[in-house]
Amino acid sequence: MSRTTKFAAVAASAAAAATAVVGLTAAPALAVTPGTFTATLQGNMVINAGVSVITCTSSVLKGAVAANGATTTYTSATIGGCGVTVTPGGLPWSGSISGGLVKINGFKMRVLDCLYGGTLTGTYPPTTVNFPLTVTFSNQVVPKSGGSLCSSSATVTATYKYTQP
Repeated sequence: MSRTTKFAAVAASAAAAATAVVGLTAAPALAVTPGTFTATLQGNMVINAGVSVITCTSSVLKGAVAANGATTTYTSATIGGCGVTVTPGGLPWSGSISGGLVKINGFKMRVLDCLYGGTLTGTYPPTTVNFPLTVTFSNQVVPKSGGSLCSSSATVTATYKYTQP
């Protein structure tokens, strides 16, 4: 084998090895296990509704992840320890879990006599590929959808731990 042929063979082997290493170190695909989940509030939920800032001490969301591992349906939601009436509504909510983001579409809540609704987007470390997931929703703006003497929007900040039974 000539020196040029040997060099080409060594270079090809090195390139193949580098490609294999890159393939092994690439970010893993999302693989959350399909089935039911429970998301439990960690710490406090803060709802800033303009004049009122409300701190809630408990909340639980329940739902299911579809077989595709990303589409979610929220079937129940509770919020408590707020000092005022805060009521989730409009269930079921839809959503997704994918690549470090959790979306809750169709989210609705009543704070006193004010209605708010929209989409919440939370984040979790994108390297986490299965439950449990710790998801943080930071200053999520939820527009007013009804009520008088209400702020035009509210912000929601909360952290939930998503687990499966």
